Amino acid sequence: MRRKALKTILIVLLLWLSIFFVDWFTVSCFDHAPIFCVKDDEWNHYTGVGYSYDAYHHPINGRFEYCLYVFGIDIKSTFTN
Repeated sequence: MRRKALKTILIVLLLWLSIFFVDWFTVSCFDHAPIFCVKDDEWNHYTGVGYSYDAYHHPINGRFEYCLYVFGIDIKSTFTN
C-alpha cells in the first residue's frame, strides 16, 4: 500500500513538472502565451496549477514580456519600464 502511494505521488509530481516546463519553454523560448494555463482576458494573467504568468507584448517596443510566479512568489520577470 505504501509503495503504491509513493508511486502515485511520483507520477503526479512528474506530470506537474512536465506541464510546468512545457509552459515555461513556450513562454521563454517561443514568446507565446502558456499552453496549459487559463487566461484572464481583462489583465493578461494566465493561471496554471501552482504557477501563473503575467504576459503581454510591450506596447512600445513590441517585445514579449512576462513574469513567472510559482506558488505566488515572483521567480522571473522580463518587464521593462
